[in-house]
Amino acid sequence: MIPFSKAVFDAICRKKAHPESPVFEKLDIKAPAMHKFMDMDLMLVESADIEKLAARAFYDIQFKLDTELALWLADAAAASTAGSPEKRVLEQLLENAKISARGIYPMCQDSGTAIVYAWKGSNIFVKGDEQAAMENGARSAWERGRFRNSQILPIGKLEEKNSGNNLPVSIKIFSEGSDKYLFLFCAKGGGSANKTRLFQETKAVLRPDAMASFIKKAVDSIGVSACPPYRIALAIGGQSPEESVMAANLASYGALDALPVRAEPGGSPYRDRELEAVCLEAARNSGWGAQFGGIYMARDARVIMLPRHAASLPIAIAVSCIAHRKAFAYISKDGCFLEKLASEQELESITQKNAGQKSCPKTESIKLELGRYGGDKLKKAIARLKAGNMIELWGQVVLARDAVHARLLSMLKKAEPLPDWAYLPVFYAAPTEALPGRASGSLGPTTSRRMDSYLLDFAQHGVFPVSIGKGERAAECAEVYKKHGGAYLATVGGAAAIAAERYVKASAIIDWPELGMEAVRIVELSGLPCMVIMDSHGGNYYEALQK
Repeated sequence: MIPFSKAVFDAICRKKAHPESPVFEKLDIKAPAMHKFMDMDLMLVESADIEKLAARAFYDIQFKLDTELALWLADAAAASTAGSPEKRVLEQLLENAKISARGIYPMCQDSGTAIVYAWKGSNIFVKGDEQAAMENGARSAWERGRFRNSQILPIGKLEEKNSGNNLPVSIKIFSEGSDKYLFLFCAKGGGSANKTRLFQETKAVLRPDAMASFIKKAVDSIGVSACPPYRIALAIGGQSPEESVMAANLASYGALDALPVRAEPGGSPYRDRELEAVCLEAARNSGWGAQFGGIYMARDARVIMLPRHAASLPIAIAVSCIAHRKAFAYISKDGCFLEKLASEQELESITQKNAGQKSCPKTESIKLELGRYGGDKLKKAIARLKAGNMIELWGQVVLARDAVHARLLSMLKKAEPLPDWAYLPVFYAAPTEALPGRASGSLGPTTSRRMDSYLLDFAQHGVFPVSIGKGERAAECAEVYKKHGGAYLATVGGAAAIAAERYVKASAIIDWPELGMEAVRIVELSGLPCMVIMDSHGGNYYEALQK
């Protein structure tokens, strides 16, 4: 019987010889000192070197896409129907990766939670505080890249504040092996993290028909608000719910790719390729597609079978979004090595796969002038929109997310006058910090459904007549927009670099700067591509898609 932690360690070690294995590059960091003690070769690693490794890894994963994923994107875009919404999305995501790889705009505005999984050999000793080194490395990367600080700290009495530096880092260190120190560096955005689910099932689900039905329902429920195409990972079993969730998360990053495809004699964790095919088929048939309908909701799937207690069958599901920010690394006696991600030149070569394919004609889009302060002109423009229309947004929007919505609702309840910007169209977004001379940092939508509970109160008072975000919303929202003459638009999630470079003319904080990354901003858009999801006539694009 192979314990879970050792199974993961063995899988990562085997991954270097796996068909989907990463390519590693040696970093300019000195090799660890080796010492002989009795008959053992002991490795002494400097914590300062771990800090350098962490800083480089966290920086790279914000700008560079996994090469394997970039190749998949190019193939899927080339295979999609010319002019279809899905082809538009896939081409935009591929172009986003190419722009991001230049190192100016991170690929996603949500720089995520910094996460480190590590497996340290018993013959390895660290001089200094290794966890502090990982945190210092993450802090350095966030400062250098001007990434968004999204970590919220509890300060008592249900109150919170932003940490201001994106710390703490989530760190898990296991003791496995002898002469290697393995790392998995990740940045997990809130949208994809929110799709992690834990189900407590029974043995009744362990039948082919029952499992296929379970997978279909689970996949359908994911929706598109976490920026597909996804890697969908399931962990079936686990000796605790925590182990099941961890296995699903590790599988979503590819850490368990090299597990055996069948159980070892006596039983052990393994990768079930047949159920992966079931999962992919469920995603293909879901209708969600790559955000606006189609067949590419998922790029691949991982299903991991684990030991469990006889009375407990946890099943965890996790997704990795299109950004897929992860990098494997290791320290050995030969030095420090980091997974090599796709450069701009490699992405340029990969995008040539689309050469000769018909691009999406821009003439299909409707130009929507938002106007400086909204008003009758905007209302008339909204009335002409139909769910499913592709549009280009021009004009001013206010950037406002959860904290702003909560404060505005409190003002409404107290009958306090609202600021003028509350009557502009709203973009549910918060950008990364802009570099000098740039209009904006990376700018992309957050999950719209988190704002559903505010919609009726706001619509009744004319607040935010148009909303821009990503993903599906509650069916009741369509009725609100119909009654009050508003509209909900979705733009491509996971394409924050291209949005900042091409579609933002100006951006400035105008109110409530104390909210940090959620401060109120006015942004001038110049042609941001969107789709009408809910119109002023009761149309609901995603609802129709599912039917």
